[in-house]
Parts: sequence; C-alpha cells; structure tokens
Amino acid sequence: MEEITLRELIEVVWKGKWLIAIVTVIALILTGIGTYVMLPSTQSVVAIVEINYPGIELGQNPDGTQFDIRQLKSPYVIEKALQELEFTNSGVKLDEIRRNIDIISIIPNNISQIAENMIKQGKEYVYYPNEYKVVYKVNKAFSYNQGIQLLETIIEEYKKYFYTLYSDVKTIENTIGTLDFSTYDYPDVVEVINAQLEGIQEFLDNKILEDSNFRSSETGFTFADLKRSFDVLKGVDIVKLESLVNTNTLTKDREKLIKDYEYKVKRMELDMAKKFSEAEEAKKLMEQYKKEDYVLIPDVVGTEIKTENPTSYYNTLAEIAINASVEAANIKHEIEYYKYEIERLKAVTEAINTLLLEEADNLIETIKTKMTDLISITNETLDDYYSFKYGRSIRQIAPAEIVTGMNILMNMAIALVIGIMAGVFAVFIRYYWKATEKSQEVKEIQQKQL
Repeated sequence: MEEITLRELIEVVWKGKWLIAIVTVIALILTGIGTYVMLPSTQSVVAIVEINYPGIELGQNPDGTQFDIRQLKSPYVIEKALQELEFTNSGVKLDEIRRNIDIISIIPNNISQIAENMIKQGKEYVYYPNEYKVVYKVNKAFSYNQGIQLLETIIEEYKKYFYTLYSDVKTIENTIGTLDFSTYDYPDVVEVINAQLEGIQEFLDNKILEDSNFRSSETGFTFADLKRSFDVLKGVDIVKLESLVNTNTLTKDREKLIKDYEYKVKRMELDMAKKFSEAEEAKKLMEQYKKEDYVLIPDVVGTEIKTENPTSYYNTLAEIAINASVEAANIKHEIEYYKYEIERLKAVTEAINTLLLEEADNLIETIKTKMTDLISITNETLDDYYSFKYGRSIRQIAPAEIVTGMNILMNMAIALVIGIMAGVFAVFIRYYWKATEKSQEVKEIQQKQL
C-alpha cells in the first residue's frame, strides 16, 4: 500500500469537514440533552455561614458548652422556618428536609498547612472551624426558588434561636404603664414609682459598666444619656409629687387615714408605756443591786441561777434601761408626728383637698407618660445594643444560590473534542473504505483480463 502524505491527510479532512461538523453537532446535542436530564438530580441550594464570638475558636458556645453546628438543622429551627414561609402544608415531612441538609466545615488552606506541619513535628493540632457551607438538596415538592427561600429562612431562624439561647438579653418591664393607679393611695404611688426608678437606674449603671461607649444608631442615646434622663425625671417631677403628697398628706380617703393614724397612735402609746415600764424596772434592779462575789438572778421560769460576773450583770441592766428609754422617746416623737398629721388632715377643707388631689393626679399622669416614653426608648436602645453585641455572632456571608455538581461548560467542551475526533475518525474510515473498495475493483478487473 502506498504511503499517504500529510497533504493527502489534510485534503481528506478538509473534504470531510461537513461530516466532522455533523458528528460534532450530534455529540453536542446528545451531551446537552443528557446534561439537561441529569442536571436536576445534581443541583442543590448552597449558602455559607460564619460563626464569630469569643469562645468559638475553642469550639464552645457562649455559655462554655460544646458548640454543635447541627443545631442549625434541628427540628425546632426547621419547623419555625416552615411556619414563617407557610410551607407547613406542603406535604414534605420535616425529617425529609433534615436529611437533605448537609453542613460542611470550611477549612482555610493555611490551617491545613499548619496542621500538616504540626503533625510532621509529632505535635497534636486541633482546629475548630467557624465557617460552614450549608447544602440543601431541594425536595421535589419545592421549586428551586422555594428551596432558596427555605434555606435562607432556616439560617435566619437559627440566628434567632442561637441569639435567644445564649445571649444575656434583658429589657425593662414597663410596670408604670400597666399599673392602675386608681387602686393605690398617693403615698403608695410615690413608693411604687421610686421603686421602679431605682431598679431602672441600677440596671443602667450595670450597662454603663458593660459598655460605656455604645451609642444606639436607632435612638441616638448612650446608656449614660438614658440614666441622666431618668435622673432628671426623678429630681424634678417625682420630687415635686413626693413633696406635694407628703406636705399636704394627700389621701383618697381622709377619714380612713385619720382612723388609721389614730389606731397607730394608740398602739404606739401602748408600746411607749411598755418601754418606760421596762426602763423603770431596770433602774430599780440597779438601785437594789449590791456588788458581791456572786448574785442569784431569777430566770424566765422562776428558778434561780448563779452568776460569777456581777459587774457584767450590772452593765446589762444599765444597757436595758438606756435602750428602753431611747426607744420610748423615739416612739413618743412618732406619736407627736401622727397627732400633728391628724390635726392637719382634719383642718384641710374639702375644696382645697379636691384641688390638691387634682394637681397630684395630673402630675402622676405626666410622670407616667414620661416614664413610659423613656422606658420605650431605653428598650429600643437595648434591642439595638443586643443586636450589635450578639447579632453578628452568626452571619450569612454568601447568599443562598443554586449550584450543580455537574460542570456544564466542561461537559460541552469534552463533547466538542470527542465530536471532532469522532468526525475525523469517520472521515478517515470513509476514505479508507473508498480507497480499499477501488483497490478491490482494480484487482478484480486485472484478474478478468488475465
């Protein structure tokens, strides 16, 4: 057989260019159809989340317990996400969604190199990842857009779950706004307001120590600003109310208060008499007492006991007498105070009392409104602070998107190469077939001629 030159090869290929093109196109079409058929089974929704808070580098939760990223696909979190999207009636079981979610740790290249070097040195190296790829193979009942929505919502619900579980979230309860002050007397109203205000100020003092530099982007306040606002409220409005109530002995039922005070006076007069009697008795024992080597002292049951320290007993009697006299004097002052208050209550006319009560009611409403507004602003500031402090503990650093395990461009490129090669091969087969066919015909003619 004659040798084929390169020129002849090129001519053969060129003459068969249409066949090569047709075979290549057929290969591309078949590959495209196959890719289209296989693509849905290889597609998933993928997002990347980052965990960032003190302790995650040790593989711990904020409370020191072992961190477990699998909480992201816990039944509670997925159920909340389904409820949020109103997918609960989709027919897909919660366990099916859980099985279709994979969480893959992302290990930086430099960490892999460090770990390899440490192992070569015979040392142990432990790395706790803080970035994870969340892969959701979408259930057939959902479209891919719904799959993206579901994965995004699952991550958001996990953030809320984590935030609620581990963050030290405390806000101020608006007790003032919910209380019905009509059921309280004015002195009680003052006491309730002061009690809540003290609790708020103590709470804000702790927050100032926790982070004195934080300023809310929502309200524009720092914790120190809020503390000063409550201080102003206390120093002006509440002091004014307290002065109005105490100076005028305000009460919603003067007759009842007068009777209460009169009853207190009687009880205190009785207590005062007992204290005076106790002091007098102690003084008599001191006058009758003689210093001897020992003294017999009657005990509570009437028997006699012996003491070897008579000086100490004398001092005890003196202390009893002094304390009883002081307590009696204090009770006497209280009696005088309540008697004075009774006289004042009886002296106030009904008209003046009505005006004073009206002024107190207006002032209480003003304080109530101001405190409610300040508490609301404080809680908004706290929400912003907690969001600033804990909200970045879990971040979704890459949006959920559809990815496929099949490289379409590579498949088509391979199909192109295979198509060209198959086309060239077909051209050469055709050329060979025709060449051998002509050679066979020539041989047959030569044989007939012989």
